[in-house]
Amino acid sequence: MRAFTMSAILLAAATAASASDFGTEAEATAIIAEMSTIIQNDGLDAGIEAMHNPDLPFSTSQMGIHVFEQSIIVADNREPELIAQSYAELQHLTGEFMWPRIEAAANDSSAAILEWYHYDTEEEYSYTCHSDWATPGDVLVMVCR
Repeated sequence: MRAFTMSAILLAAATAASASDFGTEAEATAIIAEMSTIIQNDGLDAGIEAMHNPDLPFSTSQMGIHVFEQSIIVADNREPELIAQSYAELQHLTGEFMWPRIEAAANDSSAAILEWYHYDTEEEYSYTCHSDWATPGDVLVMVCR
């Protein structure tokens, strides 16, 4: 019984560590794969259009979904006011520029932690952002949770 209880506690802790307010790592990487496939098959403009297609999962996702051309954000499901912003010039709340962390995460298949404002409450929040190159060195898809 005691071993079962300890296993249940460890499982709950692992699950909590892998999730956030907005979604899980598996959900984030699935969205990246779906958006990347659209961009690879039909081009960047199709990816931008797909972001707001109600038949696709992007516009309704609680996670922040971002498409960049170079470091310029060209599509965003949660903060459209950031469209055309260069993330090479945008600092997160630590004062560091965001793009180096985002690009490094895409290059080595890791997650970038970005300090930004919570989408709903506008309080300071730590986002775990997963990213991958839809077109290597040119178009990057990032999902933050």
